[in-house]
Amino acid sequence: MSVIRACRVLERGIIWFGALVAWVTLIPLIAVSVYDMIGRQFFHVGSTRLQELEWHFFLAVVMLGLGYAYLRDAHVRIDILRDRLTLRTRAWIELFGCLLVLVPFCMMLIVHGGELALNSFDTMERARAPLGLPMRWIIKSALPVGGLLLLLAGLSVAIRNVMFLAGRATSPAPASGELQRG
Repeated sequence: MSVIRACRVLERGIIWFGALVAWVTLIPLIAVSVYDMIGRQFFHVGSTRLQELEWHFFLAVVMLGLGYAYLRDAHVRIDILRDRLTLRTRAWIELFGCLLVLVPFCMMLIVHGGELALNSFDTMERARAPLGLPMRWIIKSALPVGGLLLLLAGLSVAIRNVMFLAGRATSPAPASGELQRG
């Protein structure tokens, strides 16, 4: 299996997982939010657990979807400038961005988020609110897992850009929509 093919297989796995997480968390997030808003607005009933569940779902969809968003090229960029650059310049910028920004950021998420999750598990941390959710370690685990998925996506993109710069690939990565075509 070639390096580029291996990167694409990894990327497809990250995209599949990101889409799965989105469907599994986004629909319940909307349902819980609507239920909570209707309860508070019309029946004057609020729930600490529902509000905590809302931000748990939100954090899960954001953190576990970062790798997906990066590979789909669906994150914030300065497109006005980027569109005027050559493909080689884009590849160099993406490569340096991956190595100098993304990798250290992901390592912080993995290391420090992992420590937070482990400490939370060891102490069986629960929400500070008396009626809050238990097992806070579950949601805190989204930090290192999301960091790992983003790191893998970034390393794959970096490798593919090195291959492009070396003349062994036809385009720099990520390119929106390229994984849909195969």
